[in-house]
Amino acid sequence: MRNIAVLLIVMVILGPLCTASAQSFRVGKGDLLSIKVYEHQDLTMNARVTADGTIKMPFIGSVKVSGMTAEEISEHLMNQYVEEEYLVNPQINVFIDEYRSRKANILGQVSTPGQYEIDEDTSIMVLVTMASGFTRRAYKKSAQVIRLVDGQKEILEEIDMGEKVIPGDIIVIQESFF
Repeated sequence: MRNIAVLLIVMVILGPLCTASAQSFRVGKGDLLSIKVYEHQDLTMNARVTADGTIKMPFIGSVKVSGMTAEEISEHLMNQYVEEEYLVNPQINVFIDEYRSRKANILGQVSTPGQYEIDEDTSIMVLVTMASGFTRRAYKKSAQVIRLVDGQKEILEEIDMGEKVIPGDIIVIQESFF
């Protein structure tokens, strides 16, 4: 019973923080959106963001959404339907059902190398934990990061395990020599 009370308290305290994070998330390619147009069931749909950052909507066609928040997409779609004179005063809500654009890879001396979904607060150490921890031969003090900067791959050496991971990063955990 005490555990349930503690869990409820944590949910009440952290709940608003999770909502704020989801509301500020910027959509990227591969994300799945749920679009609800009230009183227009034929326009309500799920749409995956394409590689060029767009979604296809009935009547208005391709709409650029990459880099927008769900709230900004809602506003943009409402404006598009009004401008094209398809709807008068539309009410549209957009929800992000799947975050495919927020992934990073971890390779090397971890138990389960692979691609993992991350958020703004994911550090290299958290990513190691997601990959079931270090192998016994891992160098545990720092990591190598391969990151795309201005369209060019950069290899960052000896990066602290507390460093934040950016979507698209490749984290390499090196082998220890001792």
